[in-house]
Amino acid sequence: MEKWDARLLLPDTNTDERSRNIVELESRRNLHRKVNELIQLTHSTLTTSEIRQQLHLCTTVFGSRFAVQLVRSLHRRDQTERQAIIWLLTVLNDQETIPLLQHISLNKQLPRSIRLSAALALAGMGATRETTDSYRRIPLYAIS
Repeated sequence: MEKWDARLLLPDTNTDERSRNIVELESRRNLHRKVNELIQLTHSTLTTSEIRQQLHLCTTVFGSRFAVQLVRSLHRRDQTERQAIIWLLTVLNDQETIPLLQHISLNKQLPRSIRLSAALALAGMGATRETTDSYRRIPLYAIS
């Protein structure tokens, strides 16, 4: 018991590490908040170019962590939010997200809806086998 009490009176030498963790935690909160704001903005009347500007602004502020957080956000239950994230990933078209999305789309342990969302984002980015095969010269058309 005496040793425990004595340790409480020792000066704290980890203040620098603790303050760095607080700054890192605040940065993560800002990143999550910005991703959620962008998801909500997709339901507004903003144009694609305005959303693209917001995406590029977030990329310059947060770096590659922003695109990774968008990919992680696919693990939501709400279908409309996942659709918004797919659209944001398609508009962003960041090549760093392709391996992450491929991993999600092939992971059989994840729910089918999340795997499908990742595959749709890949298709929107033109990163599927069907869109990248060089031998395939047949133009692809969407049926509406």
